[in-house]
Parts: sequence; C-alpha cells; structure tokens
Amino acid sequence: MRDWLPREIIIHESVRNDRVTLHFTSRCPNIPVKYIRSAKASDIVGASGTLQKAASSMLDKILAGKQVVFIGPAREAVDVFRMPDDRMICPDFDRLKLASNGCFYQCDWCYLKLTYRAAFPFITVRVQYDRIKAQIEKRLGRSEEPVIFNSGELADSLAMEHLTRAGREFIPWFASTRNGYLYMLTKSDHVDHILDLAHNSRTILTWSLNEPSVSRKYEIGAPSFDRRLEAARKAQTAGYPVRIRIDPVVPVADWRNRYAEAIRSIFEKISPERVTVGTLRFEEGFYRMRNSIFKSGADLSLFLEGMEPMFEPKIFAGAKKPKSGKYSFPADQRTELFGFIIREIGKYSDCIIALCKESAEVWRMAGLDPSRCACACQLNSFAGSEAAF
Repeated sequence: MRDWLPREIIIHESVRNDRVTLHFTSRCPNIPVKYIRSAKASDIVGASGTLQKAASSMLDKILAGKQVVFIGPAREAVDVFRMPDDRMICPDFDRLKLASNGCFYQCDWCYLKLTYRAAFPFITVRVQYDRIKAQIEKRLGRSEEPVIFNSGELADSLAMEHLTRAGREFIPWFASTRNGYLYMLTKSDHVDHILDLAHNSRTILTWSLNEPSVSRKYEIGAPSFDRRLEAARKAQTAGYPVRIRIDPVVPVADWRNRYAEAIRSIFEKISPERVTVGTLRFEEGFYRMRNSIFKSGADLSLFLEGMEPMFEPKIFAGAKKPKSGKYSFPADQRTELFGFIIREIGKYSDCIIALCKESAEVWRMAGLDPSRCACACQLNSFAGSEAAF
C-alpha cells in the first residue's frame, strides 16, 4: 500500500526551515502548502481550504481534519496526564506530545473525535526536536527514578513515521539517556524505519489489536490485524519490548469464539510482556451524538443504546456541575467481557494484565488486584495505583 499523505499542509513561519519540516514537505511534493504566523486554531482553520470547504456536520469536519496537517513549533511538548475522575483507575503518566490529534485513521470509537477535534480539527505535528529533547532532559533531571514518556496518548506513535522520522530521532536518543524510556502506542505497521536502530530496550512498542472482523469494520483505514501482528513480530525480533492493547472488546455476534481465535493468533506469533484490556466507553458528549458520529453505520450506535454512566454523579474540584464519568456497558457485562479475555490469555501466557480506565469494582470482579495496576503504558512499578482500593 502507498504511504498516506495529507491533502493540505499548513506551516508556522517559525519552523519553515526546520529539518523535520523540510523532510515532511519533501515527501509531499504535490501537496498544497501554506505558511502562517499564528498557531491559533481559528487561524489555522481559516487558512485551510480543506476545512473551509467541509460540510457542516461534526463527522464531515472530523474526516476533513484528518486530511490537514499543521506543522508547528515545539512549545510545551512534555506534560503529565492525570485522570480527572479518581474513581477510574488510570495512573498518572508523562506525555510526549510529538503530535496532537496525530492520526489519519478513522476508527469510529476514537475519543479524539470530540475531545479535541471540535476545537482543533486538524492534525498537529510538533517539530524543533532539539527543543523537545531539552524539555525531556529537564523532566529527567528532576527524577532519580526512571521516567517513561507516552507518545501515543494524543497520536498514533508510528503512523506518520515516514513523514516525521520521529522514531528514528527519539529511539536512539532515549537509548542513551540515564533514566528515560519512550512508550509508543500504534496501530501502524510502519516498523521497517526503526528496526535497525540502537534502542537499548528503552523504547517500548505497544500495538492496539482487535478481533480481525471488528477491526475491519470499525478501525477504518488502519492496517489489518495480520499486518499489525507481523509488525509486532518484527519489532520483537529486533529486540524491542513489545506489549499489546486489546481495546475495545466489542460484544459482536459469537464474540467469544472470535476473540479466542484472535488471542490464540497473537500468542502464536509474539510473546507480549503485558496486555491491557478495555471495552467500549465514551464521554457523555460522544454518547449523546451516537446517532450522527459514526462512519461505519448504525451497528455501533446500537451497542451504545445499552450503555449507562459508569459512576454516580459527582462534583469535582473546579467543576460547576456533577459528572457521572464515561458511559459504558453495565459492570456485570464489562466483567464478563474482561473475565473471558483474561482466561483466554491465561491459556498461553502468565504476562501482566491490566484493565484500561476501569473501576476498582470491575477489577476485583474480573479477578484482578486494582492496587497492583501495571498497565502497558507504565514502566515496571505500581506507581499511581491506590492501595486503598
């Protein structure tokens, strides 16, 4: 398959001659380029012919935005993510924002659809890699302990590697640091660019995998299950630590047999050191737009009809009204899904298993200890877990 290219590139004047910018544009010789002096979202949208011509529906704007790349300065590329709802187990982690909304795949359940795209309806790529390294060094200098940086929370870490060369830049760099680790989460099979790098096991590659028919229907534009699994095999052969996310588990017809076969295929080909499992969950705004936000058709909307808030309403610090947390399946149904996946994994491996953004109650019901949360995006400890759960 031909590598993806954007339909339009908008570049901040301050990074016009940045080496990453120049490489990016050299790979897109026939793509329109515009230069602007602002990094305001409204000015970027105003400069984009693609976004200006997009139809008015939210879905149309989202799909148009996946064709527009804004190349901007580094700014604050390093920060800490903290889950605002403390009833949901999700340990704090350091983010490395090499890109935001940084994915051209059209996965129907992607939380970025509404979390960012309403305000920033375009892909942002941050360049000035030396400045980003300086920010990472500053963070590492404040810690005697190892620090892992997640580059896959706001982006697919490898999907644009052919354009940004971020992996080729940062993987060897992290390999030489005293206490730094890089976490890359992806659905991409763009690994040939990084297999020859000296990584010193300081970069952890994690693939998001789903049952093949589920992936084909809902993870629109992403490489197939088999292509991702082969990419993971190549990476593991090259010595990279490899982990897996099976997220979201979707209770389609005959889901037990389908997911059992997918798990068997995974462990026949690779030996992931950790697996994180999740199921469908949506913010309230996403849930309320369920009849107009999906490209794959009505099926996903039907799954959402049986959902409910994961928690009772609660007012959090700084909030004006109570929040109920994400919408998902009832706790008993989530436990059934997780319990089955955990048992199937146990047939092949004793690897660490965690649940993604789940309640302590469901952790316990699924047979896991929430005080020992060790997600795929963490390093080696249970840091951030609440022993009080």
